[in-house]
Amino acid sequence: MGTLIENYAAVVGEAVIEHLFQLAGPLQGTKILHVNSTKEGGGVAEILNRLVPLMQELGLETDWQVITGESDFYQCTKTMHNALQGKEDILSQKDRSLFESVAKENARFIEASEYDIVVIHDPQPVGLPLFADFGNSRLVWRCHIDTSSPNPIFWEYLNSFLTSYDAGIFTLKSYAKEGIPIGEIYEIAPSIDPLSNKNRDLSDVELTNAVKKLGVDIRRPIITQVSRFDPWKDPMGVVDVYRGLKKRFEGLQLLMIGSMASDDPEGWKIYEDLLRYTGMDYDVKVLSNFQGIGDIEVNASQRLSDVVIQKSLREGFALTMSEAMWKRTPVVGGNVGGIPLQVHHGVNGYLVNSIDEAIEYTGKILENPLMAEEMGNKGYEIARRAFLSTRHLYQYLQLFSDLIV
Repeated sequence: MGTLIENYAAVVGEAVIEHLFQLAGPLQGTKILHVNSTKEGGGVAEILNRLVPLMQELGLETDWQVITGESDFYQCTKTMHNALQGKEDILSQKDRSLFESVAKENARFIEASEYDIVVIHDPQPVGLPLFADFGNSRLVWRCHIDTSSPNPIFWEYLNSFLTSYDAGIFTLKSYAKEGIPIGEIYEIAPSIDPLSNKNRDLSDVELTNAVKKLGVDIRRPIITQVSRFDPWKDPMGVVDVYRGLKKRFEGLQLLMIGSMASDDPEGWKIYEDLLRYTGMDYDVKVLSNFQGIGDIEVNASQRLSDVVIQKSLREGFALTMSEAMWKRTPVVGGNVGGIPLQVHHGVNGYLVNSIDEAIEYTGKILENPLMAEEMGNKGYEIARRAFLSTRHLYQYLQLFSDLIV
């Protein structure tokens, strides 16, 4: 066995690792290409940064390419992202022309014809097959967002590109609306990597240094939301939850941690609006990667928090729930998208449908430390069983096996 993947045996067991090698055996030398729109920031890049080396170690010749565009393209695709999650908006002819021109421009630089399987992630690069030479490659579209109730105009436009694909991957099959022009739909949930800096055990020195950067007092209760600065994550609603709890829990602190991704121009505006909304409350910390907050600090925040919240209004999956569960921290999440896959109501945390419910259930955890500990332990087991990168890798290998038979 290779040294990288051997390290996972201590977490998931030798049998799981052996099974991965067995499944990968017939795939030796298979050429795989992943394509997305950013190398850093957001869950897709985070997952690929971990899965691509593991695929390589299992003997699959795996590459990863990134498309590029100007700011107006990313503004266009952010609008598309929101509309595919249900937001009302207009898709102009100018937007269509821009979207397709960027696909055509990037197709000049995508060397794809020699690959057996190409996995294209999310809407930004979905148009590449119209313009790039993919030869005999089997094409897979991996959708990481909840498209169960999309804006119909944007959904129809998206579908015009999907006829090129042999398979689709969704976090839930219910995200793929009836009539989607892809014959085979796979249900594969995202995953966290237990050995990454964001999820591995931290030393006392690392924790101490992280606390300084986060600016929190670990003697007082802490609630945290880690997510992009995005309206669907309801950051102002999280502040309202904190304010509702502050009346009962003196000294309560709120951490709002986000990362700015190159393909998400909307993030800066939400960040600035959030700073205005929190005002001069020094027990609220709004932090990002631009203030030196990286994986170690996120890891520490999820370990040190009494509750981790993900109060999403729409959600593809929410990796932050599994991240917190892995650290034995109870969670409160919006009852949407992939969050109910992870949060079992009353077992490892609570699902909520409103600010009032979020206040009620977060408060319940804060005032019951023994129950919180039990929830944290159960959450850890759920994450270990279902949401680690080894399970994700196994499902990709199954998909690849199906496609090249």
